[in-house]
Amino acid sequence: MIHWGVNALNHGHGVAVFKDNKFVDNYVGQHDQISSSNIDLVLEHGIPDRIFWYENPWIKKTRQIYAGQYNRSFDFSVLPKNYMKPYTSAPMTYTSHHASHAAAGYYTSPFSNCAIVVLDAIGEFECATIWQAKHGKLRKVWSRRYPHSLGLFYSAFTKLIGHIPIKDEYLLQNMAESGDYTRYYNLVLTYMNGLIQSQKNLHRGISDWPHEIKNLQDKCDIAAAVQRVFENQIESVMIKAKQLTESDSLVYMGGCAMNSKTNKDIVEPMWKYIWSLPNPGDESSGIGSVLYHTKNRIHDYQWSVVKHITVKI
Repeated sequence: MIHWGVNALNHGHGVAVFKDNKFVDNYVGQHDQISSSNIDLVLEHGIPDRIFWYENPWIKKTRQIYAGQYNRSFDFSVLPKNYMKPYTSAPMTYTSHHASHAAAGYYTSPFSNCAIVVLDAIGEFECATIWQAKHGKLRKVWSRRYPHSLGLFYSAFTKLIGHIPIKDEYLLQNMAESGDYTRYYNLVLTYMNGLIQSQKNLHRGISDWPHEIKNLQDKCDIAAAVQRVFENQIESVMIKAKQLTESDSLVYMGGCAMNSKTNKDIVEPMWKYIWSLPNPGDESSGIGSVLYHTKNRIHDYQWSVVKHITVKI
C-alpha cells in the first residue's frame, strides 16, 4: 500500500511517500508548483493507492470568497483532483491545514503526552490552534480564525518596511535587532491586541500607517516594535497552551515557529521539553496529512531528509 502526502499551491511544495505505513521520503521544492522531476522521483516508489492532501480545498475556497479573493476562489484548476490528474487518479483524502501541521510534529516526536501549538498566517480559516496530544490521539482545545492571525500581522509589517511577505520575515527579525521598539510600540499594538485579536484585517497589508518611513532606522524601529508585540503574543499563547493541557512538553509547528529569536527568548524557557522540525511550515505538511489519518509514529525517521531542530530531553 503506497500513500502520498501532498502539499502544493502554497509556500513551496512537498510530496511525502509512505509504503506499507512506513515513511520513505519527503520530496520538497521551493516553488508552489510540483515539479515533474520530483514526481519522477516519487513514482520510482510506485503508483499511489491514495493521496492525502494537506488541507481542505472547499473550505479554503469559502474563506477566499469571504476574503474577496474571487479569482482564486473560482479557479477550479487548482482543486487537488484536477491538479494531480496529470500524475495519478488515485482517490484523495483531505486533511485540515492545522491538523496536518499538528500531526507532522506530534507523530515524529518522542512524546506520548504533550501540548501542540500551531501558528501560521492562515490555513483554511484557522490561523492559530492549540492541541492536546495523549496516547497517540490529537484533540484541538483552542483556536483563532481568520482574520485574527499572528502570521498575517508579521507578514503585513514585513511588506510595510519593503520586503516580500511570506518570504522575507527573517529580514524583519534581523532588522529588529538594530531598532528601538519603544518608538512605535503603542502604535503597532493597535494592530494586534488581546490574545491574537487583530484590530484590522491585515491580509492585504497595512494601508493606514500614519508616519512617513524615511530611512533604514525608521524601518528598524518599526521592526523592533513588531518583534516585541509578536513575542508578547507568543508568550500569551504558550501560557494558554500550558493552562489547557497541563503539560511540560511542547510540539511547536507552523510558520511562526521559524522565528528563532522568539524561540530562544520566549518559548524555550517556558517548556521542559520541546520538539519541532527544521521547517515547521508547509514543507512538512504532506507528512502530517498522512499521519493524521494513519496515526503511525515515525520512530525511524530519516533525519538526513528532515532533521529535528530542538529536542531538550
